[in-house]
Amino acid sequence: MPRRPLWLYPIRGVTYFLSNPRLWPRVILPFLFMLLVSIALFVLAFIYLFPLQIDFFIRHSWAPWLAKTLSVLLTLGEAALGSLIVFLALMPILEDGLFDAVLRSRKLGYIIDNAHGDYRTCLNGVLGGIYIILFQSIVLLTFQIVSIVVLLPLHAVPVVGTMVYCYLNGWVMAFSKRIHYDVELCKMSVSQSRKYAWKHRAKFCEFGSVAVFLEMTPVLNLLFFWTNVVGAALWVADEIEEAQRRDRLANRTASGQDQGSHYVTFHPYESSAPGLPTEPLLGGHHGYGSQPHSHAPQYVPPSHVQQQQQQQLQAKGSRR
Repeated sequence: MPRRPLWLYPIRGVTYFLSNPRLWPRVILPFLFMLLVSIALFVLAFIYLFPLQIDFFIRHSWAPWLAKTLSVLLTLGEAALGSLIVFLALMPILEDGLFDAVLRSRKLGYIIDNAHGDYRTCLNGVLGGIYIILFQSIVLLTFQIVSIVVLLPLHAVPVVGTMVYCYLNGWVMAFSKRIHYDVELCKMSVSQSRKYAWKHRAKFCEFGSVAVFLEMTPVLNLLFFWTNVVGAALWVADEIEEAQRRDRLANRTASGQDQGSHYVTFHPYESSAPGLPTEPLLGGHHGYGSQPHSHAPQYVPPSHVQQQQQQQLQAKGSRR
């Protein structure tokens, strides 16, 4: 099967999301929740903070009209800052939920079930979420400002400046959308995920450049923010299913006949760390300290074949 161009996945995310109504509540409910939180913060800010600020400025001999004007501006800014903090704290969790829902819709829910319940995975997920929040709010914002200033002459040329800007910011976008899979499902550290993303930066930029462009679209970016998560999940799902297909071919070749789909381990990051089972294992699972895993599919014979092999070895040993 030819590999799908990665730049298509953000677009596929839009079509997949719109054609699967079961995913809609994962976008609509957070939006309504954030709307209610924002309204509540604005109301509370004007009830409690606004009068305090007016009194403060009047006590310091400010003109009443100036004190009220400045207090309104400060109150609006404080309420907006509170909404932003809530947004940054909740969005990684909500994005992960949508990502997992897409994997389950592709019948890959066992990957999520197998990964949950490990305290190390939970800790890595928390660290990954904090890292992304800080990374996006500080490093990404700084990089975006610098890239806008540097590419300002190119923006005078229609399309060219926008394309370069999207490509340069695409790596960060793709990395932020896939880190949940890397850290919480593949049990990588944040550092390993970042190094892998940088090693394959051409692929990440290919996906991320289109995702950045979609999120630059006014108004519709409220939708594209979520569909980019769906696109990243589809990218991961296709990678896993392609690995399963190769494993099935390896099983058939090794056994001389079609034994079905089983007993393989998917190691997407070419490391010696535990991989992510693409299917339930009947054989063992390699852990830390084991031999480095090759990138090729690893075949583990079915239990009845293992028993036959053991009986043959015992028969040969008795003859000797």
